[in-house]
Amino acid sequence: MQKKLFRLFISLLVVCSFIPGKLDAAPTDTHDGVYLDEIAIGSGYAWGHLKFTRADFNAVPIFVRVGFNMNSVFGMRDSKGTLQLALEPFCNPVTEPESGVETGLNVFFRYLHPIAPSVKLVGEIGSGPMYLSVNSQEQGDAGFNFLNQFGLGAQVAVSESSAITLGYRFRHLSNAGTSEPNRGINSNALVLSYSLLY
Repeated sequence: MQKKLFRLFISLLVVCSFIPGKLDAAPTDTHDGVYLDEIAIGSGYAWGHLKFTRADFNAVPIFVRVGFNMNSVFGMRDSKGTLQLALEPFCNPVTEPESGVETGLNVFFRYLHPIAPSVKLVGEIGSGPMYLSVNSQEQGDAGFNFLNQFGLGAQVAVSESSAITLGYRFRHLSNAGTSEPNRGINSNALVLSYSLLY
C-alpha cells in the first residue's frame, strides 16, 4: 500500500510540473512586515507502527493552513524564496489500531524556493499541541500530546492565484515528558493541499 502511494505521489508531482500555471520567481514583494499570503485546505494518508504491540497506526490528515509571509522581517525582501509562518489546525481521524482522532494546532516554518516557472520546492518544520483519543502502550491513556512534523514537497501552480502542494511528512507524536509513558509514535504521511495565494 505504501509503495503504491509513493508511486502515485511521484507520478502526480511529475504530471503537475507541466501544468501551465505560474509561480512568479522574480522578487515582487512590496509588503512590509508579516502578511497573509496563503490559505489552503488539505488531506492525505499517514501510516506507522506501534513499537510494543506491533500494531499499525494509521490516520487521515485533514487540515487547514493559513500562511504568513515573513521575508521582510528576516531581511529577505529581495529573495526569490519565501519564508512562511503557517498555522495549521487539524482533525485527523485515526483508523488503526482503533477508531479515534488526533486534533490540535501545528505551527510551521516553511521555506518555498522556485525551481521552475510553475514549481516551488517546499521544506517545512512544525510542532504544536494536540489531543489523541487512542490509548496505547507508547503514550498511555488518551490525552494531551505534541505533534512534531518535518516535511519536503513541491508547490505547483494551477493559476496565478492558486496552487497545489504535494508533500511527504515525517511525524513524531510525543507528550514531551509531561506524563508517563512517553515512548513516542512515529509515522510517515503523504499530503496534498490546494492553496489560494495572495
